Amino acid sequence: MQFNRHFLIRLGGFSLMYFVSCVAQASENLDIYGYFSWRVEKVFDEPSREGSETVREDAPREISIPSFNLMMQSKVDEKTKVFVNLDGAGGEDLSVRNIWGEYKVNSLLNIRVGKTYRRFGLYNEILDAVPTYIGIEPPELFDSDHLILSRETMALVHGLKALGDGDLRYSLSVDNGEGGPSEDDTVPLGYDLRYEWGLGNYTVGMSGYMSNGETTSDVSVGEGSPKTGVLPWMAADDFSVLGFYGEANISNWIVQAAYWQASHDATRDPESVVAVLENAGVNEAQRRRFLLDDDGDATVDNVDTNGDYDITTWYFRAGYSFVWNGADMQAYGQLDYYENPETIQSKTWGGDNEAGLADDGKFTKSTAGLIYRPNPSLAVKLDFSSHSQKFNGENESYPEVRFDVSYVFGH
Repeated sequence: MQFNRHFLIRLGGFSLMYFVSCVAQASENLDIYGYFSWRVEKVFDEPSREGSETVREDAPREISIPSFNLMMQSKVDEKTKVFVNLDGAGGEDLSVRNIWGEYKVNSLLNIRVGKTYRRFGLYNEILDAVPTYIGIEPPELFDSDHLILSRETMALVHGLKALGDGDLRYSLSVDNGEGGPSEDDTVPLGYDLRYEWGLGNYTVGMSGYMSNGETTSDVSVGEGSPKTGVLPWMAADDFSVLGFYGEANISNWIVQAAYWQASHDATRDPESVVAVLENAGVNEAQRRRFLLDDDGDATVDNVDTNGDYDITTWYFRAGYSFVWNGADMQAYGQLDYYENPETIQSKTWGGDNEAGLADDGKFTKSTAGLIYRPNPSLAVKLDFSSHSQKFNGENESYPEVRFDVSYVFGH
């Protein structure tokens, strides 16, 4: 079987099981495990414009398989291991989400090469594991429509040092950059530094990223929302990300908080901006932002090429665990804030449907939910969210309900 960038395998039962069987026979030190999630969600009374009026309409109900991950880790020897994460979200095809090898020099220095999740805050490395964390949706900085940074990197070193009553952990990562290899041979740098103590019950840390030069998006205008931190109508973007986070597990409580800012020194591409203005249905505030003379026509000569902007986002999450009728339960509440003045609403043209819906690119989302765990491998989650933003000159909000059933399987 040949590995390539997409590595698509039909989920036809026999072919998948045959593949796993062959891999299992190839190594006696192989762990195979994974996660699966099935979800129903519905948005009610979502606002939109008809002329100058605000109208509301329920979005179609969505049933999906947002995550299916089959993971295999092989311990080659005491210092070397190999990991593969096959992603089957949607329940149709498998693709290689991660594939890497790691060599442990000592506890201070571990060298990992391949396609791996970067160390970035509390959630980036565990987003696949829907059954294991509080909530159904990730924090807004990891929402697939408005990522502030790509989730993967290509080389990583990490380690830990015992310090006081806990461990100090670090990570440094490099890759080609958000838009791929650069003629300037820039070396983007990602980093994470965290301190854990109290048997891992307390964590504080910081994560960041520097593009170290101009980069571009992974998609062109009209090809959908980017999976990187660069918008598709930018000709060049030199940006950095910095964030701080913390987590505490106290008795039956888990509390998490984080704050992030991404600063973009960007230049808009006039032809791409004109295509967005003509096709993406931008609002008046977005049109004013893109043009030198917002009363003038959308022409390349009228495009404001200065695309500098900042993204700000933060979240607060808390969960309380208890036992009911012999099953583990967890009630949780979440508050998310996200601000991106540069984005638009249309996902097709590179935007997102939350910050891009708002007049000023800002929204908050408050969530309350409950998790039912009849056994450690199964999580049934139900939550309700309220999205709030300024829309068509008024403060508007609309609700959303989600139901998620997720499993952990394997070793």
